[in-house]
Amino acid sequence: MSVPSSFNLKHKIIYDNNVLEFQIIRTQRRRTTNEILIEYGNVSVRTSTSTSLKEIESLVSKKAKWILQKIKEQDNPDAIIKVPNYQNNSTLPYLGKNYRLRIIGYDSNLLSFSNNEFIIYTNRKNVKRIYEQWLFGMAYPIITPLIVKYSKLLNVSPKKILLKKLKSRWGSATYRNIINLNIHLLKAPLNVIEYVVLHELSHLIERNHSKRFWKIVSDNMNDYKSKIRWLKVNGSYII
Repeated sequence: MSVPSSFNLKHKIIYDNNVLEFQIIRTQRRRTTNEILIEYGNVSVRTSTSTSLKEIESLVSKKAKWILQKIKEQDNPDAIIKVPNYQNNSTLPYLGKNYRLRIIGYDSNLLSFSNNEFIIYTNRKNVKRIYEQWLFGMAYPIITPLIVKYSKLLNVSPKKILLKKLKSRWGSATYRNIINLNIHLLKAPLNVIEYVVLHELSHLIERNHSKRFWKIVSDNMNDYKSKIRWLKVNGSYII
């Protein structure tokens, strides 16, 4: 019985507690090149008839993080922010835009942001850490004027402003009048950051999300709902 020039098989691997299904498309016309295709959430691997299943599964495992990110992006076509993979010639988000990332393999661990691109002088494994340290360094000069502006408008006095890496909240206001803000907000547009600052400072007046609370917010930012929508659409891409 002759082998057809092309045939499809379904397989799956487990990656980081996720089941990743993929289709194997074999063709006699492809000898050594393996290609991963992602369309409408479906993953296909085009390969030759001679490539073993073990080799294909190894390829998918190595690319699993990238594949899951691409599937996530396709699930939300309205998203503006691209999920960073911290690789050379990819992008990093900052203030609502995606900027090109260049990695230059020196051990100086320096980051430069100019001419609309990030240049990081380090090896690949340090890129995320250096980028996040840079965000912390940029945060207070950006956020402090917003705190001052809305503290005056609301006539409130926050005791302290703390920046943290939070996984499920954009910010919080404690009963001791301490404002916590998520450092990942630096990846959002400035007007979205402004909304979160206003939101948390409003909690110093009204602790719950009551009608009174939302009136305070709307009185000071009448288009606040568009900022909420931005966070709902892009939020999972920046945390």
